[in-house]
Amino acid sequence: MADEAGPFSIGSPIWPGASRLIEETGELIQVLGKLIGAGGATVHWDGSSLQDRLIGELGDVRAALDFFIAANDLPAAAISDRANSKRAQYEEWHQAFMRKRDR
Repeated sequence: MADEAGPFSIGSPIWPGASRLIEETGELIQVLGKLIGAGGATVHWDGSSLQDRLIGELGDVRAALDFFIAANDLPAAAISDRANSKRAQYEEWHQAFMRKRDR
């Protein structure tokens, strides 16, 4: 580990944790891409569990996001309000598609 944190890394005075958040979301994107490429199968061609990898990466992204919010003194309540609103919208869309599918 270097004596000084690089810009945007954990320990940096400039948007600490941004680079970690990008790294972790990239890893999540890779696993999601593998799930899509496998047609939804949860076993990767190498025998590993894509579901286990997905769970791990989701946890890593959540930790990186929580750290980034706290380390940058961002308004957690406003972010949670936005997330809850967006989640409700996604649920509405999902239910609408499910109703259409079931017709």
